[in-house]
Amino acid sequence: MRPTLLALPLLFAGAALGHPALAQPVVDLVVEPYAGSTEREGDRREEEFGATARITGFAGGEVQAAPFEGRLLLRRFSHPRDRSTLEILENYRQALAARGFVEEWSCAGRAACGNTSDGGWNRRNGMNLGVGSDVRYLTGSLPHQGGRAFVSVGVERANHYVQVLQPRAMETGRVAVVDAARMASALEAEGRIALENIHFEFGSAALLPSSTPALEQIARLLEARPQLRVYVVGHTDSVGGLEANLALSRARAEAVVAALAGQFRIAAGRAVPAGVGPLAPLATNATEAGRAQNRRVEVVAR
Repeated sequence: MRPTLLALPLLFAGAALGHPALAQPVVDLVVEPYAGSTEREGDRREEEFGATARITGFAGGEVQAAPFEGRLLLRRFSHPRDRSTLEILENYRQALAARGFVEEWSCAGRAACGNTSDGGWNRRNGMNLGVGSDVRYLTGSLPHQGGRAFVSVGVERANHYVQVLQPRAMETGRVAVVDAARMASALEAEGRIALENIHFEFGSAALLPSSTPALEQIARLLEARPQLRVYVVGHTDSVGGLEANLALSRARAEAVVAALAGQFRIAAGRAVPAGVGPLAPLATNATEAGRAQNRRVEVVAR
């Protein structure tokens, strides 16, 4: 078997795969990919603080998943076609074990892993292992910086995923809620305002509870100005297909409008949803910082 490398701690080694190196790495625990693997643009999710889940078992027809918040990294690689799923996973297992990895759960085969049962894995942890029977997975933790980091590897015939999770507290006080008065000023001056503090589940139109303060201020604005009509416009980055991003941005705008109507009793027609996907970026989509700016909701005066 070819050995794969696990380096601790290193800067995020993205440049070797055609990605610019990060001056300040989001995840400073790096699992090098299996030798000969490739990574396409957009096949990576990395966040200083984000929410996901770690698959920890499958029993009784239900996937067991542990919710996680903290630093996260998910990378998807295409591995050499002449290498088996067994060889790929065992190389990772050996490299991780050499670093003190404690394995918590592993599985081989779709029936044992349950990756297509109970809603699947993709919506939980972002690993899409498909419907083929030849899948393998392991998860556990290893010591790092006085604590433990969780590492999971999922493998199917053509691709494999590496998930690295580092528990940490979220930085707070970095975003001020835009109040109704500031929204009104921005609409009068520019006709639009971007609201960065409306948040959704990853790859979904489900609003997170942290969005409530911003929704309250939109509602106050509309209540204070009965004649005001607005568009609620969803925007995405360019990762993924155009049609999928257009649909997602529209669904997110619709979720905001539905929340305004359902939670705050804003009359139908006051806010109209629209989605433009990646077609109106604020920054480059070539960097994670730029993509983060482009994922947003805007309120536009009608």
